[in-house]
Amino acid sequence: MALFRLLSRYRYLPANFLHAFLGGHATYHRERLTALFHEGWLAKPTAQWEAYDARYRPNVYELGKRARHVVTEREGSKRFAVGSGGHFRHELMVCQVVASIELAARAADVSFIDWPAVLSGAPAATQAADAPFSIPMIIAELRGRRLLRADGLPFCLHFGRRTFCFLGVEADRHTEPLSPTDLNARTSSIAQKILQYRHFVRERLFERHLGMPNFLLPIITVNETHMRNMMDLALRLSDGAGFKWLLFQCRPALGTTGLGATPEHQLLTAPWERAGNPPLCILDEIRAHA
Repeated sequence: MALFRLLSRYRYLPANFLHAFLGGHATYHRERLTALFHEGWLAKPTAQWEAYDARYRPNVYELGKRARHVVTEREGSKRFAVGSGGHFRHELMVCQVVASIELAARAADVSFIDWPAVLSGAPAATQAADAPFSIPMIIAELRGRRLLRADGLPFCLHFGRRTFCFLGVEADRHTEPLSPTDLNARTSSIAQKILQYRHFVRERLFERHLGMPNFLLPIITVNETHMRNMMDLALRLSDGAGFKWLLFQCRPALGTTGLGATPEHQLLTAPWERAGNPPLCILDEIRAHA
């Protein structure tokens, strides 16, 4: 049940990430996953076999029909999972990013507060919404009504008397344009997202919509040059001041189809770069203000 509950929170996780959460003997862990797969409790997304080296990487698992039925029966049907959005490779990266942060928090004795607890502290209207983490907004530069939805789901990190809150993350596989010729195009872009998050912070929607006391947005990308270009864009959109809440790291292994990712504790323990502002190490900062 611990395995099933984990995969009900993260839609996709590789075998090595599952082992990092659940522990136990590595060989037995692999054999158990294989047995649960053949018995129909677990499934392996077929999209993972598109990678040329798929047979040399830890298998990626998700819940099978039997396990979904058990989880629904015991936990209820109104559940959200990290990685339930779009394309498999993108959603796998999101799962690996958030899971890495959770594992790093566990190792550092920092409490990881996931979405059910975040939602329980939100205003009643948000709790009753069918899509509580899709936030409607109207922005002058982006004519018309827009929805802001981060990758993954909201979570918080808590240590001592200090809490840092996140609407989710932005996992960038270097597939989105920076600045489209038309900001009002329906296709997504980095510029549109930054403008939406700027509005989210200016209007304190993190507090009004979710009951969060503060807000940080980590952007994880797979390309160093693209990250630098995003930071330059953030400077232009902020008249050179940057945004203190906007964090950048380049972690290629979490988003590529190489030999497989491993949990990267550096997402918590290493400094994040900020355009126009000093780097910020989340772990050091949360401990310093505890």
